[in-house]
Parts: sequence; structure tokens; C-alpha cells
Amino acid sequence: MAPRDLIIMIEDFKCWLNELGTKAIERKNTQLKNTKRQPWKNKTKNQDIKKIFTDNGRLIEGIKPRSSNDRKAREWLYDLIWREYDSENNFIGVCLAMEIELSDMKFSGLIYDYNKLLQSDSKYKVFVFQQKEEVASDKIFHKLELCTKKYKSRVESEFLLSCWCWNTGTFKFKQIEVKP
Repeated sequence: MAPRDLIIMIEDFKCWLNELGTKAIERKNTQLKNTKRQPWKNKTKNQDIKKIFTDNGRLIEGIKPRSSNDRKAREWLYDLIWREYDSENNFIGVCLAMEIELSDMKFSGLIYDYNKLLQSDSKYKVFVFQQKEEVASDKIFHKLELCTKKYKSRVESEFLLSCWCWNTGTFKFKQIEVKP
């Protein structure tokens, strides 16, 4: 992967997620005008998120994204990963690991997938979940941050916690930097 500033990459991730959220709200508003409402359902959210990260990952030299959206790749421990290869096509690591947990909104359901991210040695770790209200997302952010600080990480990494808030129709973000 060409050297990139950690903050710039995280900002790209935020932009991609916000782009999806904006499109979802635009679709919803159009459908409401037509009295035919189709919400941004969990399965569609999941597929949309994997697709935008896969498509953008493919644009980065040396990166080969894998997600369960790609039938050939299947899921590999995480919902989506960016595998990094050198110029001789040797697999040298995973630079992004992502977990998307949209089916459970309780912390007890979210923590299972989040713990998988903690153990990853990837540089970037993205966790996407949803809550009805921003206050609930702040509580989850706080709990996940505490879990992150308790974990004995062996690698430097940047977490991006991303919560789709129903009441605002937007993503809310929390970044956590980890140093061993």
C-alpha cells in the first residue's frame, strides 16, 4: 500500500459512509413523495457498506479487498478485509479489518464482533453499528472505547467506530488511536 497518512485514510472512510447515508436519505425522501417507502434495511446497508469499501480498496495499489459480497472470496473471519500484497504479489498483511453489526443494537450483541476487531493486527479497524438515537450511540462509543483501552494491543492501529443513527439519518463517528 502506498504510504498514506493515517488520518487521511480514516477521513476517506468517513466520507464513504456519509455518502451512503446521504444516498439512503435521498432515496427515502423520493419514495415518501411517491408514497412508496422502502427503508434502508440492514441487509442492504451491509451490502452497500461492503461494496463501497471493496470498490475503493481496489483503487489502492497492492490492496485486494475480500468480503462476503464477493462470492469467490467468502467471509474470512471479518465482514470485510483489505489484504495487502507487495510488488511480487506476496501477501504481507491485512491493513483493514471491518465488522458490521446491524442486526443487534444491544451492547451484549455488539461486543462479540467488536472483540474480533481488537485481536486483528490491521492498521485500520472499522466497526459499523446502528442505534435509534445519538445518546445511545454515545453510550456504546464510550463502552467500546473502554474495551479498546483494556485490550493489550501489540500493534499501532486506528479504530473508526461508525454508528448509523436512526433519528438523524446520519452516521456518527468516534476515532480511537491505539499504541502498544
